[in-house]
Amino acid sequence: MENDFIVTTSYGASFKQQEKAKQVANYFDCPYIERGKSSLKKLIGASNGSLVVYKSELIFVHRDGSRLAFHPDTAMLRIKNGQDPLVDLLGQAPKRILDATMGLANDSLVMAFQGHSVTALEINPLIHLIVSSGLATYVSNFEPLTPVMRTIKTYHINSLDYLRRQENKAFDVVYFDPMFRQKLGSSPDFLGLRNLAEHRRVTVELIDEAKRVAKDYLIIKAYYKDSIFEDFGFERQERANTKFHYGILSAR
Repeated sequence: MENDFIVTTSYGASFKQQEKAKQVANYFDCPYIERGKSSLKKLIGASNGSLVVYKSELIFVHRDGSRLAFHPDTAMLRIKNGQDPLVDLLGQAPKRILDATMGLANDSLVMAFQGHSVTALEINPLIHLIVSSGLATYVSNFEPLTPVMRTIKTYHINSLDYLRRQENKAFDVVYFDPMFRQKLGSSPDFLGLRNLAEHRRVTVELIDEAKRVAKDYLIIKAYYKDSIFEDFGFERQERANTKFHYGILSAR
């Protein structure tokens, strides 16, 4: 994206909002534009989009109208459902988990809610800023979820770089949820993430480093037709009538 976006605020922004927007614009080395009475479409113009600083959240609005914001609704529904395949794979004993592909942090939240210690990595600086800010400040209507959000440690870094810096067996489990190559959704939230996410393939080096860092095993989530499971030796956990499967690879 090369920081080809602007930063602005909501209508009637406070001085505090304006100052925060200026700080964010300075961090990304991109223009800050006062909102005034202008529409976002007008302010965005020919740029890729706008990061909008609201009173209690950050939202990125793409030029095509799709939006990226933090909200834990999907994680909350999975938690309330009481049965989740990822939770089942991890078992009940608390584990140190590295989520190498944070995204909107839904998987991180589900894992952390079960008592696991979660560290989450995100390579895209905009996604990291929006999600990490949400994890630190969002107050959920589902009260037990709010303190869980505060326990997740996040880092803006390439997962391979982070893994290289870790000691052997630093985590019990390393988890990957790479962006699906297939377009599985058309909701504004999914499109907002897909437009920003890094579409990088898993590599042999990445898996080898993850096996070194994991004490127990690696877990990967991918489209059910993806050959990534077989390509890297993951034991596919097939799930009927679903668009994605999980895979497990022993680190031992």
